[in-house]
Amino acid sequence: MNNRIAQAYGYAVCFITVIVMLIAIKSVVDSAFDLSDPIRAESNRFGRDTPSLTSFELYKIQSRRAIVSSTDGTVMATRGGTVPMTVPVTTTTSTRAAADTVSDVELRRRYDAEREGVIGNTRFTATRSLVGNLLLIILAAVLFVVHWRWLKRRTDFVPSPAAATRTTEPTDTR
Repeated sequence: MNNRIAQAYGYAVCFITVIVMLIAIKSVVDSAFDLSDPIRAESNRFGRDTPSLTSFELYKIQSRRAIVSSTDGTVMATRGGTVPMTVPVTTTTSTRAAADTVSDVELRRRYDAEREGVIGNTRFTATRSLVGNLLLIILAAVLFVVHWRWLKRRTDFVPSPAAATRTTEPTDTR
């Protein structure tokens, strides 16, 4: 009975380490892709309401786009990746004028600053994830090897059951 519990423990540890290694390998691949192109990294897009940073022209178009709120008649003007500001719509203020108050030079400055910040944050996060997951793979591999060898040694010294060592009687082959 004690031998079966030890085997179950050993095989469970080996199984869990294989699962952990597979998950960590996937994270390593994701981190490598994030490092290769930080602007298009998936982690940057989660929860971001700021304009795209893939090109300045796209950033300019998206930052000047205004969203009209249907509940109170205000314009939500997102300017250069900052927090949206509410501008009340009057007869003298149009939605286009509310969104076009920032010059191209200012938009370029904001674009460059935000782009550098996103690249730096993504590289740091991807590098941290890459190092952590590589260490996790190494630790899981060591645990797997230690437990696998322990299981092999344990099964080599276990006496085989009596039924398996019983000699068979010669059969008549006539």
